[in-house]
Amino acid sequence: MTTAAASDTASVQDEIRLHAMLRFGVGVTAAFVLCEFLGWLPSFLAPVLTAILLVNVPVRLPLKMALGLVLTMTVAALFAAGLASLLRGTPVVLFGLIAVCVFVAFHAMAEGRARVPALLLLICLSVVPVMVMIAPALAEILPMALIRGTALAVVVVIGVHMLWPRVRPPVPPAAPAPGAATPLSLALLSCAVVLPLMLFYLLLGITDALPVLVGTVMLVANFDPRRSQMQALAMIIANFAGGLLGLLLHVVLTTMPNLLFLALLLFLVLLGLARRIVAGGPVAGVVLIACNTMLIILSIGIASGPPSLSLWLTRVFQFVLAGAFAVGMMNLVWHRATPDRPGPAKPAIR
Repeated sequence: MTTAAASDTASVQDEIRLHAMLRFGVGVTAAFVLCEFLGWLPSFLAPVLTAILLVNVPVRLPLKMALGLVLTMTVAALFAAGLASLLRGTPVVLFGLIAVCVFVAFHAMAEGRARVPALLLLICLSVVPVMVMIAPALAEILPMALIRGTALAVVVVIGVHMLWPRVRPPVPPAAPAPGAATPLSLALLSCAVVLPLMLFYLLLGITDALPVLVGTVMLVANFDPRRSQMQALAMIIANFAGGLLGLLLHVVLTTMPNLLFLALLLFLVLLGLARRIVAGGPVAGVVLIACNTMLIILSIGIASGPPSLSLWLTRVFQFVLAGAFAVGMMNLVWHRATPDRPGPAKPAIR
């Protein structure tokens, strides 16, 4: 009887994992292919947002929450674009206001309050003002791209949950570990990474800011300063590996450039990544970073045409450099800010 019950439990768990993998693989693929079919640029926004929602909201989205997410992105995108357009002549004031808003968003995430809406706000605040300052013509185009990308991601997430509805039962949040980072310190730490990177792109006027800033925000959002140095190194390697995987997919896609082949190719790769993400643990966040970078690099490659080795190396280098800066800064600032953190207890000598 006990053996039969254990077998039934294992079967249910396998079905739950399979449904989660299929939701991720099919959902992200569908969002990417639909954006390419409809000609929505940049085409990586909807699939990246789909991946974020599927990982951070592992249950079917209630209608109220779905509408709330679209409304949040609408308000955040229009607010960021309006702020950048209004204060374009006073960049110091603009950057100061953005810094305050970014801090508030990171603080909300660190407290666990409305994590996904705060993440959407962060994407808008870190991307839209920089792009509008560099290219004012994007003041109307970019907010619309973010809003429709969010709407498509929400529809796709609801759709895949209808097809594969099995989910894990909710797990109560774990109590903070002794010596864990406070929300205030995490928010300040995150701002110390994102704001200098934004300022760098603003000062140099580099037009590739959009994908790199989105990728960096995703990386910082998944960073936990309590993790080991090896985990930090893994995040940098994930950025690099995701960029190379995106390059490889684009090269393979050029042999048969059509949407059906793109869908098949992307689904197979995402299913493999989903297996690691669904397993959970520290590896899940690292694989999600690699997945986001892959989607961004693949999208840029499709939009820019036949691959050029020097262009690809430049793009991948930008992602790796931004990722290394983010992880390095967060480790450096965190360890300097908490020099007396208690380490793991040593075993007693017998």
